Amino acid sequence: MRHLITFLLLTAFSFAFANASNLQEGQVWAYTTRPDESDSTLTVLKIEQYKDLGQVIHVRIDGIRMRNPLKGNIVTDIPHLPFRSAAIQRSVTKLLRRSSSVPNFKEGYDTWREAYDAGKAGAFETDVAATLNAMLGAAWEEKK
Repeated sequence: MRHLITFLLLTAFSFAFANASNLQEGQVWAYTTRPDESDSTLTVLKIEQYKDLGQVIHVRIDGIRMRNPLKGNIVTDIPHLPFRSAAIQRSVTKLLRRSSSVPNFKEGYDTWREAYDAGKAGAFETDVAATLNAMLGAAWEEKK
C-alpha cells in the first residue's frame, strides 16, 4: 500500500511539473495564493527570452485583495507582472483553462519594457504570493 501511495504522489507531482514546464500564452492557472485569495488566478500573457533574464513569463493576476496605499481602494487584479520562469514554475498548481486570446496588457508591458531597455527593470524571481506580499510594503507612486 505504501508503494501505491508513493507512486500516486510521484505521478501527481510529475504531472503537475510537466504541465507547469509547458507554459503557453493564454493559459489560466491556479497557483499557491496568499491567505484569503484561494480563488485568485494567473493568466500567461506573453513568454519571451532575454539574454540576461532567461525566459520571462508575463502574467495577469486576478482575484486578489490589496489596499492601494495612495487611494485607499481595493485592488482586485494586476494587469501585468513580469516573472522569471522558475518563479512561475514554483507558483502554479493546476491548469484551469486555455484561451485563444489574452487580456490587453499593452500599457503595463510597454511601461515595463521601456524601463527594462533603460536598465531600470527586471523580472521577479520570487513566487507570486511572495511578490504580492512585497508589493504591499513597496513605495507606490501615482502615474504622471
